[in-house]
Amino acid sequence: MHWMNHKLTQARGKLRRFYIVAFRKPYLARQTVLRQGECNQCGNCCEILFKCPFLVKTEEASWCSIYDNRPGQCAAFPIDQRCLAEVDFDCTYSFEPAPADQVSASQLLQIET
Repeated sequence: MHWMNHKLTQARGKLRRFYIVAFRKPYLARQTVLRQGECNQCGNCCEILFKCPFLVKTEEASWCSIYDNRPGQCAAFPIDQRCLAEVDFDCTYSFEPAPADQVSASQLLQIET
């Protein structure tokens, strides 16, 4: 039963990210400004719900074989702290706790252009 709940949570997360990328661009832009860190190539985000066919995994690292042309939902990961929970916090990204209303308009414009 635990496995089923975990998969349902992952499915909801995938749908949530799709919705945000497609329909909540201002929220996505604010979150991108607050996101800190770099990809540690753990590959966990590429194995949420199912293993992405473009994920190349070795003992040393993981990487996306279509990184420069990956879909928007992949490029946006993680969108917020909820996304990090789906990868058991192995991801080295984090988010500033600053309220979104403190993000300057110039920072948002840099992201959208």
